Amino acid sequence: MSTENRSWQMNGFGLSRLKPADGKLPQPGPHDLLVRVTAVSLNYKDRMIVDGVLIPDLSFPFVPTSDAVGEVVATGSEVSRFGIGQRVLGQVIADWPDGDAPPVLHKHTLGSS
Repeated sequence: MSTENRSWQMNGFGLSRLKPADGKLPQPGPHDLLVRVTAVSLNYKDRMIVDGVLIPDLSFPFVPTSDAVGEVVATGSEVSRFGIGQRVLGQVIADWPDGDAPPVLHKHTLGSS
């Protein structure tokens, strides 16, 4: 497994401030997964974040990725539902599989509440 964490990070607002960045791999906490991401989407919500419209008091650096897929490469000590090698999908609103937006929309979002 690589020891390098490569991502696209913002260090300010605007597309010109979104640049590749290298960093150290995080260690998963007790309830966390470490996922090698293989694909992401930069959707309209992410574009609004990049432009400074959605979260104007955002702290930098920031990785604007609402949705991603990849493979579990490490798990925290308390994780029992997922295993190493399992393919996973991460989405911002975990309680919203499809259809009209539920009331939980602005109460339970992962990574941007």
